[in-house]
Amino acid sequence: MTAALPAASAAENNPNSTEVLVRGSYQQEMTPDIAYINLGTLTEAETVAAAQTKNADIMEKLYRQLKELAIKSDYIKTSYYEVTPVYKTDDNGRRLQTIRGYQATNNLMVTTSPEKIGQVIDTALKAGANQVNNIRFGKKEESEAKNTALSQAVRDAMNKAESIAATLNKRVVRIKSVNESNISILSPETGSHFRLAIANDSMAGTTPVSAGLLQLTANVQVVVELE
Repeated sequence: MTAALPAASAAENNPNSTEVLVRGSYQQEMTPDIAYINLGTLTEAETVAAAQTKNADIMEKLYRQLKELAIKSDYIKTSYYEVTPVYKTDDNGRRLQTIRGYQATNNLMVTTSPEKIGQVIDTALKAGANQVNNIRFGKKEESEAKNTALSQAVRDAMNKAESIAATLNKRVVRIKSVNESNISILSPETGSHFRLAIANDSMAGTTPVSAGLLQLTANVQVVVELE
């Protein structure tokens, strides 16, 4: 990222000083070591109780089979639960006020390793789940990675400040301020690296899921004083 031109701002007690705003950035691609998958099941029946019972039977089987994959209970959490009425429609598809049944939706957030995502999907579908809503990849030590990226971004900004100072036959004498502009880890969930194929009975093996790479980006703004 290109540094800003020197902003001629004379300090109150030193007319020969100049303030410069520089921007530093850092980017890094990282291999994810943790994955989050949101999946669940939607069931429908004539009564609320029947819809809930059908849903609970599937989820109980799913819980049991996920634990057989060595996924602990702490890493299986309910993320959404809802029971809603289903209304009859006329021949034109317009909703009538008559309820014809109920739908129960129960979604889970499962935390696992990227290598197990395919197994989790297959296990869920075989247990009766019919929703794979979202997959996100990340880093276990996310804070540490972000702090390292910020340090590198600040170094980039200071290198630019030193280059500007040398060009002007000056030197950096003071750091006036440092501001974090942005720091983020972009998951392949929203990028081109992410690929998911839902398995069916005719497919052999495990559902293929490509984790891709995480994109870590950090940006800072630094104001320095030159003399």
